[in-house]
Amino acid sequence: EIRYASIFWNRAEKTLRVKNILDRSGDAYGFYNNTVQTTGWGVLEIRAGYGTQTLSNEEIMYVAGFLEGYLTAPHMYDHAANMYPQLIKNPTVRSGVQNFMAKQDQWTRQQIRNNKDDPFWRHAGYIIAQLDGLYMGALEWAKLHKQTPLSVFDVQFLNAVGDLLDLIPVLFEYSARSGQCNVEAGGHGKYQWDMGHCSALIKVLPGYENIYFAHSSWFTYAATLRIYKHWNFNIVDPDTSTSRVSFSSYPGFLVSLDDFYILGSGLVMLQTTNSVFNETLMKQVVPESLLAWQRVRIANMMANDGKTWAETFSKCNSGTYNNQYMVLDLKKVRLQKSIDDGALYVVEQIPTLVEYSDQTNVLRKGYWPSYNIPFHEKIYNLSGYAAYVEKYGMDFSYELAPRAKIFRRDQGKVTNLESMKYIMRYNNYQRDPYAEHNPCNTICCREDLNPSFPVPAGCYDSKVSDFRLASAFTATAINGPPVQGGLPVFTWKRFNHTRHQGLPESYNFRFVTMRPIL
Repeated sequence: EIRYASIFWNRAEKTLRVKNILDRSGDAYGFYNNTVQTTGWGVLEIRAGYGTQTLSNEEIMYVAGFLEGYLTAPHMYDHAANMYPQLIKNPTVRSGVQNFMAKQDQWTRQQIRNNKDDPFWRHAGYIIAQLDGLYMGALEWAKLHKQTPLSVFDVQFLNAVGDLLDLIPVLFEYSARSGQCNVEAGGHGKYQWDMGHCSALIKVLPGYENIYFAHSSWFTYAATLRIYKHWNFNIVDPDTSTSRVSFSSYPGFLVSLDDFYILGSGLVMLQTTNSVFNETLMKQVVPESLLAWQRVRIANMMANDGKTWAETFSKCNSGTYNNQYMVLDLKKVRLQKSIDDGALYVVEQIPTLVEYSDQTNVLRKGYWPSYNIPFHEKIYNLSGYAAYVEKYGMDFSYELAPRAKIFRRDQGKVTNLESMKYIMRYNNYQRDPYAEHNPCNTICCREDLNPSFPVPAGCYDSKVSDFRLASAFTATAINGPPVQGGLPVFTWKRFNHTRHQGLPESYNFRFVTMRPIL
């Protein structure tokens, strides 16, 4: 089912009119193609600021957000219903989170008002305008369909899901973690599951004929309500590098979360999550900061190269959603000629510190892998990984974690898009010696196949692209846990107690080509 809509902003009255057609004279126009049940993905495409009247940048962002909220509201309800029980386990957690988020939101808006001449805060203002629009667009849909509207908190909650993975344990002194980290005797007594992990790979062919990049998300399968988004906003600001982006995402998210972005600036951004096992560090999180999702959006808009991306992202670090970000600058890649310095920046965050460095040299040797273990030594040590290696063995070491070994062994087999897809969907836990029969000691995890403690979580998607495709904002994406090598198709019937409103009953989808068409 495909829904079209166009938004007309009345500047004098500050009111919006919605038409359920694609009208290119509109201040924002686009469509939502809901094919979740048939292909595993919804596709949203929005153009804003290209209509007949000239809008301010804030107005463009607001109408773009409004259109997205209006078009995707039904799925926003489903996604909120599915994500809520995954993160908010009881009313105490809810009120703590609400309180923190309200303070953080208030602080952010105050900074935007106080720093009108600062490009960084001006861009923060754009993102908040889009968030306000998103809420109002969903509200408009709710009014028309006589539904209870999503609250402001619901919309904030959706966007902050990544940040909440760290924030909730911080607010509740790590008691909330016990449910997600099952140290079982059966699993070699190792720390088993931690929320939000991923695999990423950037692969350069031996003669620099091509460069491939890909990402596979690991999280709860309850999060598999997916929307691939293409945004093209006509923001005119000397400090904006681009406001055009294509990325894998979710209903109500103004970010990727995965992360997988192809940006109009020639940058590509991928991300995998790092754990912070140092509780003292985690206690330094305060609401007077910008959440990771907000800093990612500001950096994506403002940066024209990896170094600037890292510097922008480092400002006002909340210390939540502590990740490794890979910023690939395709402007620095000349196929079959050279890969110039600055082509790959690796950026890692923990509370109180963001460390980044140019790792193009590693990339020139053939590949950059990412598998939830910090690369920078200082971040690695401060996060507590060295202590974990002593306690639990080499699985937590950067060089010898299972996925480090598998990537090292298999990355040379990547010669084209198909083989890149193959490595990103790779599991083979029953036969691969490095997996040691653990369905998660491999590139694309299936925690639901864990014999001693199956959980509906693991690797549930892959997005793959290359140098040429990225220049046309194109990627290929698949939703669902891997079935490669004869693994069973995941179905919800074994895990019916996990809320999965609006999700496919089983996941046997193919790769889908994602490209903007407007």
